[in-house]
Amino acid sequence: MNDACTQCRHYEALRELAKQAGDHSKATDYEVLRRRHPAHTVYVPRQRGRRG
Repeated sequence: MNDACTQCRHYEALRELAKQAGDHSKATDYEVLRRRHPAHTVYVPRQRGRRG
């Protein structure tokens, strides 16, 4: 995650809440939003090892 980006942190928190609630579809949506939001000028990699 890009720790300097408040939007990334927001999407990460929402993704974690969705995962905890068992809504993996919504968690995936937040991950996609985190990686694609327009504040990024560089590629943001997928988070590895966080399945489950």
